[in-house]
Amino acid sequence: MSRVVCLSDTVSLVRLVREEVTIRGHLLFPFPGSQLNDALRQAVRQAAPDVVLFELTSTLDNPHIYFFLRADKAMWRVPVIFLSSRPDLELLATALGADGYLPLPLDRAAFRVTLSAYLDTSVPSGAPHIEVPRSTLQRYASLMQRPPLMARVMAGVPAV
Repeated sequence: MSRVVCLSDTVSLVRLVREEVTIRGHLLFPFPGSQLNDALRQAVRQAAPDVVLFELTSTLDNPHIYFFLRADKAMWRVPVIFLSSRPDLELLATALGADGYLPLPLDRAAFRVTLSAYLDTSVPSGAPHIEVPRSTLQRYASLMQRPPLMARVMAGVPAV
């Protein structure tokens, strides 16, 4: 079961997304798409989504929420799919770095295909499942945050 966040102020769109998401056995977490505050970011973070559906309004007054979410370390790898009736949706999605986009009104078949591309990634049968202890993950993460050894060595060498 996957978790889907939908950022939209359009009730009919949220209703359609809810039908399609829940019929596939996933959880939907709807949030308003026009409020920018820490409570929204915290709520989305707590939902721990596998994908975010984000409605861009025709006035382009809410892409700041997209940047707000992408700036969050916990959210920057979560795929974001734009939903909009804007004629320049493809251009905006590419320019802003969205993972996907769907025009509104939403075509249910296209929505299913797009959603399944992000959520229905199954593990091949017979593939090994490796459990990595949390301490190992934390140690690896701390190593990745340190500057490379060569950069530290080169920082101490005077320029010629």
